Formats: sequence, C-alpha cells, structure tokens
Amino acid sequence: MTSVEISPLHSERIFPTKAPTERAVPLSLLDATTADFACTCPIWLFERPDKVDDEFDLVDHFRQALRITLDAYPHWAGQLKSISTLHPAKLKPEQLRFPPNARRFGRIYSHYGTSEDPGVEFVTATTNATLETLSPASRTTKCPLFDRGKVSLTGLVPSLRLANSLGPNAGNEAGFLPPIIAIQLTKLACGGFALAIKTLHPLADIQTVIHFVQDWTKISQWILSGSPSPKPNLTPLFDPTRLDSMAAGDINGEQPDAAIINQALSLPMHRYDWWAAPAPCPWAPEIPPPFRDQEHTPVGPAMPWSEWDFDGSVSHYLVHLNRNQVEKIYAATIDGSSDDYIGSRISRHDAVLAHIWSCITRARQQGEDRGLVHCDLAYGTRPVLGLGDNFIGSPSLMMNIEMTGVDLASPDTPEAERMPSIARHIRNTVSQISDKAALGAHLHSVAYEKTPQRIWQGFLGRRHLIVTTWARAGLYEIDFGLNSLPSIRYAEGVLPTLDGDVLIKDAPPSKDQDGLSGARSWTDYGVDVSLHLRTEDMERLIRDPLFLP
Repeated sequence: MTSVEISPLHSERIFPTKAPTERAVPLSLLDATTADFACTCPIWLFERPDKVDDEFDLVDHFRQALRITLDAYPHWAGQLKSISTLHPAKLKPEQLRFPPNARRFGRIYSHYGTSEDPGVEFVTATTNATLETLSPASRTTKCPLFDRGKVSLTGLVPSLRLANSLGPNAGNEAGFLPPIIAIQLTKLACGGFALAIKTLHPLADIQTVIHFVQDWTKISQWILSGSPSPKPNLTPLFDPTRLDSMAAGDINGEQPDAAIINQALSLPMHRYDWWAAPAPCPWAPEIPPPFRDQEHTPVGPAMPWSEWDFDGSVSHYLVHLNRNQVEKIYAATIDGSSDDYIGSRISRHDAVLAHIWSCITRARQQGEDRGLVHCDLAYGTRPVLGLGDNFIGSPSLMMNIEMTGVDLASPDTPEAERMPSIARHIRNTVSQISDKAALGAHLHSVAYEKTPQRIWQGFLGRRHLIVTTWARAGLYEIDFGLNSLPSIRYAEGVLPTLDGDVLIKDAPPSKDQDGLSGARSWTDYGVDVSLHLRTEDMERLIRDPLFLP
C-alpha cells in the first residue's frame, strides 16, 4: 500500500453569515428510512489552480464562500432530531406543530436557528500525496483495473464522527454538539487539492450534495470576479412535505388502508425485519425502548446473516469501462432483445449493471446455483414524483432485482442470450418502481411502520449486491473558478469496505480517444465502477476474460 500521510492543520465550525430564524421541519418519510445508512461522502481531486497567484489564500476563500452559501442552507448548520416517544404528552413543543404522521416514533426532523446549532465542521489539512499518487492520469487507459486498496482516499475524509440523527448526542469539550455535515479541504504536495464532504444520509443524497457544491461554486466565482453585481440567487428547495404529499391515501389516520398496503407489499422490494430474531451477526439488532416489552409480529423475513462472511478479507477495485466497451455491452443487450420488447427501452445503465452483476455472480461461483441472488439497487424518486433537481433531501429507496445464479452466470448459456435477458429483467423491475402510484403506496406503507428504520430494503453478503448509482449526478460539473480548464482529476464516492458494495458513476472527462469533446451522454467518457468484494471473488473477477470486453 502506498503511504499517504495526512496532517490536519485546523478545524472549526462554520455558520451562515446571517443568523436564521428558529425552525423545526419534519424530514420526509423517505429521509427517515435512511437514518442508519452510511454517510453520503464524495471526494473531489482538483488540479493546481492556475487563475490565482501563489499568494492566494485557498482556505480563506473556501471558508468565505461556504459561509455565504450556508445562508441558503441554514438547516445544514443545525441539528437532526427524532421523535423518541409514543406518548403525545411527552412531545417537545416544536414537535407538537408537526402533522400527525410526522409525530410518530422514528420520524426525523431538522431543528435549526437556535443557540445549540453545531455548525458545519470545516477541516483543513495537508498531505505528502500528489494527484498522480492518488489518481494517475493514465488510470483509465493503462490501468482500468485499479487496486484502490493500495491507494486509499479515506484519509481525505473528515474523521470526526457525525451526529446520530436518532440521538441522543453529547457535546464535546468546547460545548459543541456533533455536526450533521463535515467538510475537509486538503492541500496536495503537487499544488492541487482535495475536497471531501461527509453528510448524514437523511440530510442529503448525492444529488443534494452536488447541488449544494454547485451553489458553492457560484458564490466562489462571484467572489473571484470582484463584480459589484448582487451575489447569485441560490434556490435550493427544502420542502420535505412536498414528497410526503405524494403518499397514497390518508397518512395521518389511526390505521393504514389495507388495499394500499397490499399494493405496497406487491412491489419488488425487500422487507427484512431488523427486529426479527437473527442468526449470529456482528451488530445486535436494537429494538427501540418503547417497543421492547411488546410482542412483535414479524413484518418480514429475518436478515440472512448466515450468507455474510464478516471475517473474510474484502478488496476494493476501481474498474474503468471505456466508451467503446460500454457501447459493446449495450449493443449486446439490444441485439438480443425479443421482437415484442423494444430494445431502446433498455438503457446503457441497465446494460452496464447487467454486465457487472453477471460477472460478479460468475466470480462468486454461483453459475450453477438455482437459488435467488439479489441486486439491491438504489433508486432516486425525483423524476417520477416531479420534485425537481433542486429538491433537497434524500428521496430514494431500494428495489430488489432478483434472478437465479443459473440465469445470471450459467456456463451453458451463451452471452448473446444471457445479457439481453438480464437487462430486460432489470428494466422490468425498474419500471415497476418508477410509477407514481406505486411510490405513493410505498410512502403510505412507510408512514404506518412502527418506526421507519425497522424495514431494511437491502443486504450484503454472498447473495446480494447493494448498488448505488451516481450516474448523471453531475460529479464533474463542478467549477470553483480557480482554473482555466476543467480541473477535476477524479471524483470518488466513499463506501464501507463490505462485500457486495458497488458504486456506478461517470468517468472523468478525458482528451483521449476514450471520450468525446463536449460529452452529451454520461457514458461518453466511459464508466467508473467502484467494487468491494470478498478478496478471493475479486481475484476471480479481475481474471475473467469477459469482464473487460
């Protein structure tokens, strides 16, 4: 492993330039379901700025622009809290103003504009690493199978533990409560810099984080311009009730609608019951205190802990599929489409996912397994629900795409038959979820759970992948105004190093034949896939002659 030394220089809490009025805002039903998710955490690696001189104070500039940007995101400097009682008489004053559904146990809300606001943690650091060390310029062409475990970027992420949105949270020695977002700016030895943002998932998914960073860049460019014109108008939409209003039926009543619940139960989603009696697992399921003395009727199957080897070594590789490879994979899925199925409905994302899933199943030696294996795919609901790109929060869920190991990787099935079949199944499953009525039923179901965190829609281990996609999120559409040319060398998404965690995202813009000038599609520069797999499976995967077509 390459030795990367990170030296923290300073940490502070940043607040908006204007003290906001106190507000308590219930987060959405979908936000609440993500309380136990890993943090949303992108890292950007930037080239050395060439539009400012050597005396330019990069840290002070980012600090100043951040304060101004937070004026449009005041809740990011506040707290996330939750409803922790079943008794209306024990609700806090601010909670009494919430609609009935948002006063239920486990619902999360934003509380800001108080003297207890923790602010945003802002860390500055230096490192002995260079851009070339962290992400070689030739990676996509000369090293498409890049062992990220040998050059980890995790040291660029703020180490501070964020707040627990389900509480309680204690203050530090200075009296500050833990923040809900932390940012680290690290100067690299080559003159470039890294920017990492770590947020609680209920606060922000990747689209929200990128919208925030793009607003931050607008303020940065405005400051650098020295223009007397008014500062840019930032318009994030923080209105979680807009999403909850899409729920089917009445979510404020005493009982759910049985017909709507049945519709929700028919959707292709896991419903693992976190409270069900488990097989041995590393994390003891903690039933919230108000429910511990009650009898619990299982609301879904117990998690299949026996399928997950927690002690096994896990490898992390960054895989690059160039544009030609993506087109070859896509063409293979379209060429084999049946006459009664319009090939154009299958997207390039479907095709890439089908390819990755099939190859991983083969690497896991499940090609003759007639049991189900699962691709638990994260899905953003903004387009279907018409929420808009500026909708702030984490309006996502996870669907269960399932096929047998034989269907995914049988050595007896030609690739020309297998790949179209997998891609069609992916598209059919996505189509069942990408329906406004279906999502409305799901929201109704979540509203009446004993707690939104009880049901888990994903799992890891031998028979599961959890696939997050940052495709089209705008990872490389970030410009702080410091460079004359596009300045992002690479953008990473930090995931837990767990067997089966997968992230699909855009590849960095390139001047090579791998890409096109003025890319129009998210795949025009190829696709990067961040893979975490059990080491012995990863070794089989990277040796698979079909993996990089």
